[in-house]
Amino acid sequence: MKDEDQMTDERAVRLLLPLREEPDGPPRIDVPRTMVEGRRRRVLRRWSGGAALIALTSVAAGGGTLAVAALRDDSPVPVPTVTATATASPSAVAAAPAGPVGCRVTRLPTDGVRKAVVTAGDPTGRYLAGRTYQPSPGPILWKDGKILDRPRLTGDDPRFADINSSGIAVGSAFIGERQQGYVYRDGRVSRLDGQEAVPAAINDAGVIVGSIGEVLEEMPVRWDSPDGAATPLPMPADLRSGTADSIAEDGTVVGTVATDSRATGSGYLWLPDGTGRKMDPPRIEGDVADYFWPESISNGWVAGRAVDDSADGSRSFTSMRYRIADGTYHRLPQTVFPALIAENGWVAGEAGPPLILAGSEVVELPRYRTLKEYQITYYSADGRRVAGHSTDSEADQVGNEPLLWTCR
Repeated sequence: MKDEDQMTDERAVRLLLPLREEPDGPPRIDVPRTMVEGRRRRVLRRWSGGAALIALTSVAAGGGTLAVAALRDDSPVPVPTVTATATASPSAVAAAPAGPVGCRVTRLPTDGVRKAVVTAGDPTGRYLAGRTYQPSPGPILWKDGKILDRPRLTGDDPRFADINSSGIAVGSAFIGERQQGYVYRDGRVSRLDGQEAVPAAINDAGVIVGSIGEVLEEMPVRWDSPDGAATPLPMPADLRSGTADSIAEDGTVVGTVATDSRATGSGYLWLPDGTGRKMDPPRIEGDVADYFWPESISNGWVAGRAVDDSADGSRSFTSMRYRIADGTYHRLPQTVFPALIAENGWVAGEAGPPLILAGSEVVELPRYRTLKEYQITYYSADGRRVAGHSTDSEADQVGNEPLLWTCR
């Protein structure tokens, strides 16, 4: 593809270093986890072991090229047949409101812990979830910019993946090689139903989605409530592997599906009426993309990246919005990682600096002090709050500052 920025190996290392530490014990090399996290496109959100740096040659987190030997599939994947159009007429796209103004950045409190990251937030921006590192490692929850709780999730690499507007959070940890899902509610942590359960998202109705099964053999599932049983989401007969990654307030679920565990997944929707639909990859400058990786869903929109594999093993990305109602794609004015979408269609992410894409307007968010590198992990429903953390190098490690941006 044309006009895609190239990422240097140095920047790839800086972006992956934030999560290389483990809360307890020495780093461990976990190649299976490295592979599955790569398949889920959560390279920068969930890795805490040294495996990421060992497995990766280079990673494009903004818009660029990914050359990852350990994350490439052993067998080729057929190019999907495209039926959806890549663009829509201007009249089909609602005009976006004026962009955000007066954006400010603040550091979230960590009780003196210097290194911390933000992993999730609720639609309103009142609740945020994250993780601190040494000397006091573990999950952390904030409410209204203040520390709410430091809950304990049994296992290694504990993290919260999402939290809703009632303050109910879902997350997981590794118990040996097995992952265990957890729910935080009313100050208490309980186990989520299912062996090898990994919750990915929860909406305000309390419906949870994620995956269940052994590493590289996961299937998409849904829990109707935090106390409910894991229920498999229906899969097309020709697809045997997948994950459910996000859920909208109306119950629409988005994730990826693949022919088998060795194949790279592409976008798929589970609609509230019980039907499912493939998200055929879009055309980019006349060529059909190999995959579409959804990264967020809100108010009838899905945001993510079109992925193009090159013969040399690299991958290039183009950020897109997908309108669920008519199955059309709309290219964003800049490629960002990840593409987190608000109800009004704005998208937040980073391409070096943290950005908000409001229609055709690119709004660069202010830096925290002199820091230059960031990872965005949360965007509010109203498009006015963004959260994430810094990833600037300090000597031989990365210093992470958990940050919240607020705009008018």
